Amino acid sequence: MAVIETALEMCVRHVVEQEDRIIRQEALIERLRKARLPLDAALQMLREMRVLLEEMRSHVTRLSN
Repeated sequence: MAVIETALEMCVRHVVEQEDRIIRQEALIERLRKARLPLDAALQMLREMRVLLEEMRSHVTRLSN
């Protein structure tokens, strides 16, 4: 049986998933740093992921009101 999510539940799930992706990206950056490999692209991706997370959180707030 399919689980039906409300728009708010889906947005909250997306926030949690994005937070998990950011944690994985931070771990990747640490591995790159330890290996003394270039970090520019990984750091730029992390910045973009954080911006998106804030936009997602704002959307959750709008839906909550």
